[in-house]
Amino acid sequence: MAAIEQAVVTATTLPPIIVAEEQFEELSTVAERLAHAIPEVGHFLERELDRAKLMSLARMPGDVVTVGATVEFILGTNGRAERLTLAYPASAVAEHGFVSLASPVGVALLGMKAGNTISWSTRYGDMRSLKVLAVEPPR
Repeated sequence: MAAIEQAVVTATTLPPIIVAEEQFEELSTVAERLAHAIPEVGHFLERELDRAKLMSLARMPGDVVTVGATVEFILGTNGRAERLTLAYPASAVAEHGFVSLASPVGVALLGMKAGNTISWSTRYGDMRSLKVLAVEPPR
């Protein structure tokens, strides 16, 4: 019961997110696949998609993280700034500058706007957070 209460409290403090209409179907498919392979990440992505505002890529503000955007962000409160490109799981290789939507960090970045911070709970109950510093739209 406490986990359900915690999820409700967290949901009320989450920053608004925007997801590209053109990417929504593929993101939903990724969430479904991850729900079977990595349930924690799959369910996190499903929750994010459920609360997202949809907007066409043509109208998407340049400072919103979409798949293919390069993001500068700080993980945690004492972390150093990182610069990675958000990618679908099949094309993301961390050592090549990508962050996958098959990771909690990738899901947390999706739809965020420069200047926003998001926090989430790991499957072990630890809290994680990140702050988006800058976004470079996909080319």
